[in-house]
Amino acid sequence: MTGTKTGGSRSWWIGLIAGCAWSAGVPGLRAEAPPPASLEPILVVGERATASTLLGGDLRLLQADSLADLSGALPGFNVVTSDTRGYGDIISMRGSGNALFFSAPAVGMVVDDVPMGEVFSYPAGLLDLAQVRLLRGPQGAAFGRNGAAGMIEMITPGPSERFTGSLRMEAGSYDAWGAHLDSSGPLGDTGLSHTFQFYHQERDGYINDPTLGRAIDDRSVTGGLANLYWKPTADSELRLRVFAEKADDGAQRLSRLASPDPFVVQSNLPGGNKIDRMQFSLHWTKEASWGRLKSITAWQEWKLDPSVTDLDFMALGPVFDMSSTIYQDQRIWSQELRWESPEDAGPWSWRTGLFWMDQAVGGDATRVFPVENPWGSGNYLSMSERTLFDIDQSNLAAYGRVTYAVNADTELQAGARLEYVNSRIDRSKTDSFYRTSVVRDDLSAWYCSPEIGLSQSLNEQVKWFARSAIGIKPAGFSAFASTPATARYDEEIGWNNELGLEVAIPDEHLEFGLTGFCNWIDDYQLNRPDVWSTDYFTVNADRVITLGFEAQARWRPLETLTVQAAAGWVRAEFDDYFDPGLGLARDGNTVPYVPEFSGSLALRYDLPKGFYAQTSLRVNGPTYYDDANADAFRQDAYVVWDAEIGYANDRFSIALFGRNLTDERYYTFINPQIKAGAPGDPQVFGVRASLTF
Repeated sequence: MTGTKTGGSRSWWIGLIAGCAWSAGVPGLRAEAPPPASLEPILVVGERATASTLLGGDLRLLQADSLADLSGALPGFNVVTSDTRGYGDIISMRGSGNALFFSAPAVGMVVDDVPMGEVFSYPAGLLDLAQVRLLRGPQGAAFGRNGAAGMIEMITPGPSERFTGSLRMEAGSYDAWGAHLDSSGPLGDTGLSHTFQFYHQERDGYINDPTLGRAIDDRSVTGGLANLYWKPTADSELRLRVFAEKADDGAQRLSRLASPDPFVVQSNLPGGNKIDRMQFSLHWTKEASWGRLKSITAWQEWKLDPSVTDLDFMALGPVFDMSSTIYQDQRIWSQELRWESPEDAGPWSWRTGLFWMDQAVGGDATRVFPVENPWGSGNYLSMSERTLFDIDQSNLAAYGRVTYAVNADTELQAGARLEYVNSRIDRSKTDSFYRTSVVRDDLSAWYCSPEIGLSQSLNEQVKWFARSAIGIKPAGFSAFASTPATARYDEEIGWNNELGLEVAIPDEHLEFGLTGFCNWIDDYQLNRPDVWSTDYFTVNADRVITLGFEAQARWRPLETLTVQAAAGWVRAEFDDYFDPGLGLARDGNTVPYVPEFSGSLALRYDLPKGFYAQTSLRVNGPTYYDDANADAFRQDAYVVWDAEIGYANDRFSIALFGRNLTDERYYTFINPQIKAGAPGDPQVFGVRASLTF
């Protein structure tokens, strides 16, 4: 790496932030100081099974700016990413994850009740959030969007009682700078209120390319979220939500594993990654003595336009160049009608609903790679393969979960999901020799996912719980399969079991949760490359067994000191799997993309007169990136250390921060097929300030 850069052409942002510090004395301006992490429950057992909750203060304590930053902070949760804003990410929970490009997510996501589609279109960055909840285990009985292994629920702040606004600015290494403006509150005497967020972030690239004479993985994103609320009556509310984002990024963050410096490549193709997102949703809520009725209607569009990647990372000339160019889009219509019990329902509480989603994914992918001349002249030719595809999926589901309080100490819980899924594919692939293969197929099936649980308070401080549930990822199609026969994959069915303990000692300001789990997963959906081409497809491993534990704690030993810790360990192994590509048994091997353990430790100390200091450590254990468990494609355990010092009063805050202070070298993704990896963020420093008015 050539070293970090600070200031540069964006150095004027440092001066602007300093100016904000001076303006803190202007009447009417008030800063939103980052508070210590709240001691709200971190482990919630009840209506929605076992959930870990991170509030806004927790996210700031962990310096979590992206979904990947929550790996380790939420035990058992992991994100494999190559820094392409979600495209090609693998999100796993307790050993179960999605395939690289095509397959239903194992961990579902909803943002403000709006369901996301496939993992490749999940928002990689985090908006200003009031709360992030990770619900472990199958969640098909509680949400319209299915989550076979878990669910991420993100909630943005609601409107304030009076008009408020804030401005945050940030600048740092690699000419990074950003701004975030938000407002909230009533809109005059109209009966309307609003929330609004607008943000822009950009930085220079981390990976330098001497061939092109510049960094190639620059990042830039601009987006906004607006909510308009109207209460026509005291017991009803309408909400119009609009979200838009535009990312104009450089190359995918990949470099050769054999390179002495993972932040240097010798590519003659700069690459790029452009993504547009748009969401519109209409929410209607009715409160009554019989419960709460919600309707959520949403339309979403996600466009990759395009993603260009150099697959050889070298300047080899036109014949030997390897590259990928992908245009892809996803459009979703969804409708959910949900009925929830009132707060004073007595011993019975419930959450039930109907859900419909229609998802259309289309793409145009071209890959170029060298092949030996088939006419035997001894030289090579440049081969191209172009794949045009449309994959449509319709989901119709009924779900429900009911909880019965047997007495003050014991609760029983039961639920189920009944879902009909229909999938269709229309795909053609043509190579340079005009050879064409076509796949046109469809499938449909009914799936039923039951669950049952029990929780019991042993005393005022200790509660234990147990839960057993079935999670199902439906069958589907892979558009990048090399032959029509490999395009189709079967459903994945997991039997998930957990047993845990929750301890809360209010007098000591201490909360602790420990959960053990054991899951049997049949027909595990697994991403694997075609050894004879640049294609990927999804296969089914007959049986995978995962077991492990998760622990999470929050403690405030002093009024000025907050300690937060999390740890997870998982053993995910193939119990029965025969590699169809190489014809080898993989029984006993570790499932790829799943770290053996992960964890985090964060501390914040509030000094007198508004000064504070905080630091956090995130650790990821050994991770294999192929089903053969080759050492060449194994990332060893690593630790990332972040820290921040700052000052905050009722009007203004300013902070200096550092991330990856030890400049740890590691990979967040490894591609065995092209022998390349995505190096994690290097050491960076910066300053941020905020004003609230």
